[in-house]
Amino acid sequence: MVVVLAAHARAETDDEPDVAHSGPRALVLEIDDCRQADPTLTADQLRAQGSEHYQRGGTLYIQGDYAGAIDEFVAAYCLLPFYTVLKDIGQAYERRLEYELAIAYLKRYVAAVPADAKAANQCAPDPKEDTANVLRRIQVLGNLTAKVYVETSPLDAKITIANNDGTKAFGTSRKQIDVLGGSYQMTVEREGFEPHTQTIDVSIGRPFTTYVQLEPLKGTLSIQVTPPDARLFLGKLYVGVGSYTAILPSAKYQISAEAPGRQRAELEVEVLPGQTKRELVDLEPIAETGRRQLIVASAIAGGYSAAALLFAFEKTEISSIGSLLGIGAGLVGSYFQVPRDLPLGTSNLTITSSAAGAIAGYFGARVFTDNDQVIQPVLGAGILLGGAAGYIAGERLKISTGDAAMFNSSVLWGTAAGSLFAISFQPPRQVNSGLVLSGLGMGVIGGVLLTRYYDVSRNHALLIDIGGVVGVVGGLAVASIATEDRTQERLANYSLGGMAVGLVGAGILTRNMDIPKIPVAPSLGTASSTDGKSTTTFGLSGTW
Repeated sequence: MVVVLAAHARAETDDEPDVAHSGPRALVLEIDDCRQADPTLTADQLRAQGSEHYQRGGTLYIQGDYAGAIDEFVAAYCLLPFYTVLKDIGQAYERRLEYELAIAYLKRYVAAVPADAKAANQCAPDPKEDTANVLRRIQVLGNLTAKVYVETSPLDAKITIANNDGTKAFGTSRKQIDVLGGSYQMTVEREGFEPHTQTIDVSIGRPFTTYVQLEPLKGTLSIQVTPPDARLFLGKLYVGVGSYTAILPSAKYQISAEAPGRQRAELEVEVLPGQTKRELVDLEPIAETGRRQLIVASAIAGGYSAAALLFAFEKTEISSIGSLLGIGAGLVGSYFQVPRDLPLGTSNLTITSSAAGAIAGYFGARVFTDNDQVIQPVLGAGILLGGAAGYIAGERLKISTGDAAMFNSSVLWGTAAGSLFAISFQPPRQVNSGLVLSGLGMGVIGGVLLTRYYDVSRNHALLIDIGGVVGVVGGLAVASIATEDRTQERLANYSLGGMAVGLVGAGILTRNMDIPKIPVAPSLGTASSTDGKSTTTFGLSGTW
């Protein structure tokens, strides 16, 4: 069996020159690789074998076995290289629709016909006329078009087929494109996607089908996150810590960032072709919640206020039972009613207001009477009213933790000042209670004014409170050294002075605590190199 060495496809190797021409390609034919005949055979024997192969090939041709006929004709030609056999081989290939091989053999036939060739018999055609007919047949076969079908993803792509002579055909994906056989450069284009170019080799009159996956146009995405230890996700894919820069297909992306103690941030960004999308993400601290401490405080306030309100009945048993019921009511009610994300500032303000209400109720009642059956119920009512007022104010004003801490400090030290004045002067009950109420009132008013005009952090307020405590302790220490008078009045005077010095001193020493030491913030920028390429820069910006 003779092996067909026709090159139906172009081998894609780096060292092969680029070929882009139309028309039949150079083919290696079976007759160019004939096996060597048995040297022991005589000329008559070779003719006999050649004739036998030729007759068998003719029979197979008539029967429609064109592949078998080609094998026999080739074997006959290799033994008896007579030019008419070339035409028979070409016609067999034509019947098999292998037009390029058919054209190649027919061309060999035309070239092999001698100039003085005569018709073999009266029925045979004249060689010159036959040669002319074969040339016309070659032209017809050469003009047969190939059917090119291109499947693309996405659909509706534009197809351009060209060679060195220019553009030969246009079309769209999933539509038939007719071109002559040959080697071409095919370009597939669609808006929003990278153009795709490849070499295709199409055979004369044969269909050619291929699939092309288009890649979206790309842009650059640059993200920086604060704090720098935050983790970044592109969709559900983890992509880095602190910053992320990548070239991505143009599309919309879901970006998320998370860090311990910070609120998770999610955003949608769109990467446009040939552009750089820059995003700066600042993760806000997770707000402290005061739910737990308010539940505990509600249980205590509920128990104490219920016992105080029932004290009016002068029965300890009723007060004790009421205290237990009040604890349960405060615990259960706050557990189900207090939001899980209750701000810590609201919780602190509610607790302080409840305590302030208790003080106002107790000393307000003492201004008019010293009867505990009146004072205790008023105290209980003050706890409830003060807590309710603080909760409503905190929710409506959205008070911050720092403002709540400042208000608490002001109420604390205002009440302490009023109490120390009352101890210093030792006035009658009505005046004593009035001084404490005055201190409480001044503390409430001072707290409101301070929160309005100053922005103090919780830690800052705590340091001022510590200064006040140190001042009171220092005042008592000075009293023990400076005087032998240990009366309540004298100690209260020194404590009051020490408190004033401690609060003022702490306020002065911590005055710059909440001012940023370096007023800068993370920033994104661009830098260009000498070749015109740009890149994203990460850094800090601010004013000194």
